[in-house]
This record gives sequence, C-alpha cells and structure tokens, in this order.
Amino acid sequence: MTSQTIQTIQTNKRVLFILLTSLFSLYLTVYPIFTIWLFFDGLVNKFSSLYFLWEIDTSTGFSTPISLLLFTTVGAVLGGAILNIISFHKYFSVEKSFDIEYFWGFFFTPILSAVVGIIVFALIQGGLLVLNGSLAESTESINSSLGFTAIGCIAGYNWDMFIRKLQELSSVLNQKAD
Repeated sequence: MTSQTIQTIQTNKRVLFILLTSLFSLYLTVYPIFTIWLFFDGLVNKFSSLYFLWEIDTSTGFSTPISLLLFTTVGAVLGGAILNIISFHKYFSVEKSFDIEYFWGFFFTPILSAVVGIIVFALIQGGLLVLNGSLAESTESINSSLGFTAIGCIAGYNWDMFIRKLQELSSVLNQKAD
C-alpha cells in the first residue's frame, strides 16, 4: 500500500471514530434523561406512562410490588448510566484511550443494569438479601420508592461486583448440591 492509501484509511477511521463517539455521546445523554423522566413519572403518576404496555387500567395502576420493582429497575439503570458517563469521560477525556471495542460494553450497560435491578429486587423480597424493612411492612410511600431506587442505583453502578457475587453464590450453591 502506498502512503497515500494508508493516510486515507487512517483519515476514514478517524472520521468514523468521531461519528461513533458523537452518536454515542447522544446515546449517553438520552437514555439517562429518559430514565430520570421515568423515575419522576413513577413518583408523580405511579408509572402511568407504562400502563399501555400491559393494558393496565388507569384507575387500578400497578400493584405495590410491581411499582417497587420498577423503582428498583429504574434505579439500577440510573446507576449504570452514572457508571457509563464517568467511564466514558475517564477513557475519552482523561486517559485518551477510548477505542471502538468499548462501545458494546457501554451500549449494553442499561440492559445489564435493568436485569441486575430485577435480581436485586428478587433477592430483597425473597429474603436472601436482608435490609431494614420488607415489602410486607412497606407502603407505597415516597420513602420506600426512594429506598428501592437507591438500592437499585447502587447495584446498577456496581454491576461488575454484583455479577462476581452472583458467581460466588452460584459456586457455593453448586458445591452444596454435589
């Protein structure tokens, strides 16, 4: 290859990289804003914007357990968003080592965080993770909504440690089964 061809390829890669990081910056802005909006919709309207998905009657709304599950999941996605934004800033601006290979991890964080939020909620309500209080004692108060959002946020932010703990728990359970 000639030096002109190599320079053209490098220029094209740079343009593609700039385009992808610009689109990715938009992604990192839009999904947290939507999640924040959904959080406030949960506080103000009990997630009424989601009723159509399951054909929920507007007069009935979501039950308390489902509402708290949604708060936990929204909190986990917010925690993952915080981690994504901080990591993007770190790798792109501070270390200047951001590369295209990172996109997939950043892209799937909201999905992974939502799954982690659901698992955390199940662990809390199943009694495997004990916190102060339980769903039976809680009402649909702002305190319980904020508490479940906060625990989801912590789990979503620390999804990598959470996954390691799940692996440890799985290996312990498998050893007991053998």
